[in-house]
Amino acid sequence: MKTKRLLLTVLLFFFNVFFIFAAQALQQLDKWQLYYHKNPSQVFELVDANVTADFENLSVGYWNHLLEEANLLPVDGLDYGCYRCLLTGLEPGKKYAILQKDSPKTSCAVYVNRQLLAQRGDPFQMLKAQEQQAKCSHSVIGPLSFEFYPDSEGRAEIIFFISNYFYRKSGLNDTVYFGPAEAFTNNNYITIYSLICGAMLFIGLLCLFQFIINHQRKEYFYLGITTLALALRIATNGLCLLTIIFPNLPAEIKFKIEYSAMWVVPVCVTQMLDLLYPAKKLRALKYAFISAELSLGLINISLPAYYSNRMISALQYTMIIVCAYVLVLSVINIFQKKRYSLYNFLSYLFVIIGAFIDVLISKGSGAFSVSLLPFFLIVFFVTQVFMFARIQNDIYIETVQTSSKLQRLNEAYLRFVPREFLKLLNKESVIKTGLGDYSNIEMCIMFSKMHIYCPAGHDSLEEHFQIFDQYLKRVSPLIKRHKGFVSKFLSGGFMALFPKSELDAVLAALEINECVEDFNTTLSAKNHKLQAWMGIHFGKMIIGTIGEENRLDDTVISDTVNTSSRLEGVCEKLGKTIIISQEVMDRLGETQTLPFETIRLQDVMVKGKEKPLQIYEVVEK
Repeated sequence: MKTKRLLLTVLLFFFNVFFIFAAQALQQLDKWQLYYHKNPSQVFELVDANVTADFENLSVGYWNHLLEEANLLPVDGLDYGCYRCLLTGLEPGKKYAILQKDSPKTSCAVYVNRQLLAQRGDPFQMLKAQEQQAKCSHSVIGPLSFEFYPDSEGRAEIIFFISNYFYRKSGLNDTVYFGPAEAFTNNNYITIYSLICGAMLFIGLLCLFQFIINHQRKEYFYLGITTLALALRIATNGLCLLTIIFPNLPAEIKFKIEYSAMWVVPVCVTQMLDLLYPAKKLRALKYAFISAELSLGLINISLPAYYSNRMISALQYTMIIVCAYVLVLSVINIFQKKRYSLYNFLSYLFVIIGAFIDVLISKGSGAFSVSLLPFFLIVFFVTQVFMFARIQNDIYIETVQTSSKLQRLNEAYLRFVPREFLKLLNKESVIKTGLGDYSNIEMCIMFSKMHIYCPAGHDSLEEHFQIFDQYLKRVSPLIKRHKGFVSKFLSGGFMALFPKSELDAVLAALEINECVEDFNTTLSAKNHKLQAWMGIHFGKMIIGTIGEENRLDDTVISDTVNTSSRLEGVCEKLGKTIIISQEVMDRLGETQTLPFETIRLQDVMVKGKEKPLQIYEVVEK
């Protein structure tokens, strides 16, 4: 079983890696000219005058090392320049597109054939006078994509104007993809990243909910925070998915969110490992690592972006040290044959490899053009989930047993409190119902009473009880069949609620009347006879629980209840079986065809009403 799970994890990782490279079926632009400290207008003039660029045949990447070699250093971190690439051999009249997962730091504008087609932030603010510039106020980073047509000769001159307001590195740092416009519609890169980020957010929230449910399982808290931090890292690094929700997300905030994973994750992973495999002898070392990470993290958040992003190297090196500590401790656990240690080792190994590749990419290494961290993280979480699933196996069994007991107890309670009543209160069970819970609702209510006619000398209470019991056993299923339920069993009758439709109540009353006639045939041998009356009304009411903490009862409070009871009394007085109110009649009028007839009766005065009620008798056709 262990081998199968590990094999599944490895296969899942390679499937994800294949999937991401399958999405990269677009051409990469990698031959650029760099005009340093030149704005687009100046570049246009230099190109027209056939003046050579400052740097030729460049691949994407930061230009800092080029400037150092040429002794051209930016002043106070403020920097700008233009990258130019000339595409030839294109098909005139055909639509092409450009995609860049992460726009250049920290703002840019893109020209095609000297027309401005895309922009992130305000790079032109850099060209204004020094006193008009405001640091870190015009920077926006996010995915960059647009469509264009080549000129009549099949050429397209692409110019990236890049301004850097505060970041420690400058240049065209991310790959620029180019191809026919229809090829971009089939590119599932954004979809894949969105699915991964969404899955990680879901897993993170699930772990936190698990911790909220059981505070003793602190490892779920740290795993949840780790997952959310890494999900935010994916949502801001490279393909900045966060800009889908916040299109003008300032780069300063984006970087602080992105780099938070570099100190949050090592702290949480260290704590999680210590919870699973306590190592008292290494506690001092662990606390030293955590203190260093937390200190750097808090400083990184507190300082302005101009200074905080220059601390990234310190965060990276500290993270590498903590990763080494975690990996070594995991290997020691394997040699000590501790349970689930192999799961831990593999999961941490994959996430450390992914983080290492991420650091290489941030350092400008050309060995990797795509961040594999999201796909290493998938393996990390899969193995962690497998491990926690095994750890919680015994807890799960105990929970199932407890749940079974609670279910039986809840079913016993439901014999006294209707399930439908709980649904109207938006409660799943009696256990979750408290004193004073209530709900406002409009629905139909039926008040019914019955009378047993017996020969003289045959009216014992025991016999009345048995007849009433048998009658209710027949009537209750009829009410349920018509989407209602009995809320109260009264002396000689009941009160039923019909949340769905007043037509259900009337049809149920007609069927109850038929049931009474059939029931009387069984009572005829004893010369007994049963008579039932039903009053039906529609209106607003409050349903809820009343009583005290140790004794609850369900109730319905409303003038609608009183009116329904009065209508039942009118039935007895007039000798009618079923009487409905004008409110019910009005709602029935919305139904085109009715399987019964209604007869208008004389208006009646009832207790508690200032005006007479308009009432109707319901009879079968």
